[in-house]
Amino acid sequence: MRLQKMFLALIFAALWSSAGFVRADGKLEDVSGLPEGLSKEVAAVVDAKGQRVVDKAGVVCAVWLIKEVSTKANFKPTLSVKYPFAPGELLGVLQVQAKSKYTDFRGQEIKAGVYTLRYGQQPEDGNHVGTSDLADFLLAIPAAVDTDPKPIEKFDALSQRSAKTAGSTHPAIFSLLPSEKPVEKPTLTHNAAKEHTMLSTTISAKGGTKVALRMVVIGKSGE
Repeated sequence: MRLQKMFLALIFAALWSSAGFVRADGKLEDVSGLPEGLSKEVAAVVDAKGQRVVDKAGVVCAVWLIKEVSTKANFKPTLSVKYPFAPGELLGVLQVQAKSKYTDFRGQEIKAGVYTLRYGQQPEDGNHVGTSDLADFLLAIPAAVDTDPKPIEKFDALSQRSAKTAGSTHPAIFSLLPSEKPVEKPTLTHNAAKEHTMLSTTISAKGGTKVALRMVVIGKSGE
């Protein structure tokens, strides 16, 4: 009987940790109005309605998406690339609160402030083995040095600007996870096994289509 109870407990734990669920101390709230610190050019293309993540200690971070994003024509997802965006494309804005002790997906500390979020793909080199099975990421760049909403096409320029976010030699990144279909409204879920909190939302694309977006807003790689 004891072994049976232990076996059932293990099954329950596995099911619980593999499913996404909202953290008991975390919730999602709507926020109206853009943060200060954006250039007028960037502010003009970002939707003023965003979402903020709040836990028992207060606001952790907030995310705003751009009003309309360009997507690749005839895009077909691969095993590692799930999103139809061009590298360097502006997707949104991130605000980090002062007391949140916030980190990116690599565990790099990000100070309080406002950052742009641009799409990027993980390089296929030995420095990134184990970071993620997927190549899709968002790179955070201090808003003060990212004032033009046009795509940053050169990888070196994108990486170097993002490295200023954490004051290191590596860009500040946030993992993007696959999402099957656009959600009706933004939701916050949590993966206990990986200690990841994910924001699932929808971004409008040119041509009247929508793209489901799922971002790890809190949590880091296991490596």
